[in-house]
Amino acid sequence: MSFLADYKNQGPLPQGLVALYTSRTLILVAGGFMGLFLPVFLLIQYQSLPLTIFYYLWTWGLYLFLIVPGAKLMNFFGLKRCLIYSLPLLALFYLAMYFFPQDILSWTIISGLALTAYRMLYWIPYNTDLAKFSGVKNRGKQLGILDSVATFLGVIIPVAAGFLIKEFGFKPVFILVIVLILSAILPLNFLPSTAEKYSWGFKKTWKEFFRRDNQKMMVAYMADGAENWIGGVLWPIFIWQLLQGEYLAVGIVTSVITLLAVVLKLIIGGYTDKYNKKKMMTIGSILYAIGWVIKIFIVTAFQIFLASTYHSFALVLLRSPFDTLTYEKAADRGHYVDEFSALREMYLQAGRVIVISLILILLNYWPLNLIFIFAALASLLVNLLPKHGPYESFSG
Repeated sequence: MSFLADYKNQGPLPQGLVALYTSRTLILVAGGFMGLFLPVFLLIQYQSLPLTIFYYLWTWGLYLFLIVPGAKLMNFFGLKRCLIYSLPLLALFYLAMYFFPQDILSWTIISGLALTAYRMLYWIPYNTDLAKFSGVKNRGKQLGILDSVATFLGVIIPVAAGFLIKEFGFKPVFILVIVLILSAILPLNFLPSTAEKYSWGFKKTWKEFFRRDNQKMMVAYMADGAENWIGGVLWPIFIWQLLQGEYLAVGIVTSVITLLAVVLKLIIGGYTDKYNKKKMMTIGSILYAIGWVIKIFIVTAFQIFLASTYHSFALVLLRSPFDTLTYEKAADRGHYVDEFSALREMYLQAGRVIVISLILILLNYWPLNLIFIFAALASLLVNLLPKHGPYESFSG
């Protein structure tokens, strides 16, 4: 078990990283209860797959154009306060889900606005602090071990969530999620203050968004956002339909797959710091794209398990170097780490908006499983992410 010794020998984690990831772990645990089932919940409420997809389109689209104003809020509140203020808004989103069936239109608007406000306050400060606090030499290990802790906690969560939803419905789960999210505020009080100011204006940020030197980075992160949305929304809906609405069965299959992913993340996270990240990412993306092609032909629960187990291995092989490279690129920007984080957020959301819009059109002609071909293509495009970026563009 030499990989465990590697983690042990890297020394104590920085205080800021511990505080940030303790809070993030609680949020991920909360999300673990509903992340898999939230698209299903919305589908049940809307009774329409296009309407369910459109909910994601308008919330991600709204956030895309409010990322810059959200980044500017860091200048008034600071990163630490932005993170703290964001979590009650996320709790409000799940509270809106609790009341959703009573007035779908009103709570659609309220939940979408709360979710957008949370994203505006949370993601850029989180990514900025993570790039600042993670170590240069051990970043892959640090990201791998901390992410694996959250993932390990998520091994039992899908089963528990499936059981609770089957026996009691969604409402008790929403209450539990709200409590967990609010508890995630406490660790943030121990987060060291980070002196960062977002220096670009709205016009400057969008100019950088379309800058020619950033095009490869743009396509890579757009592809990442598109693939992430398909995997997080359409895939859960697909397996729920395939398993004929059996929440517990969906949870059990997901938990077993997650357990295997924990071991893989621990092993590969350490190797990320030792080997060429671009080569690892290339191999992982090819294997991952093949996994999406395989998922097009799935028709049974056992095939879901086999394909997802293979896919989890390929995802770790792709994701570990990709995430490490991303935070290395962010940290290399020095005082422009928050500007880089804003650009990355904009690329991710633009990718989601584009693929969702395309899928809304194609669903009139294609069955749901054929949509996975876009996820396969997007998995290959992440390889365009350059190891080094045009630093001269980050000069104010």
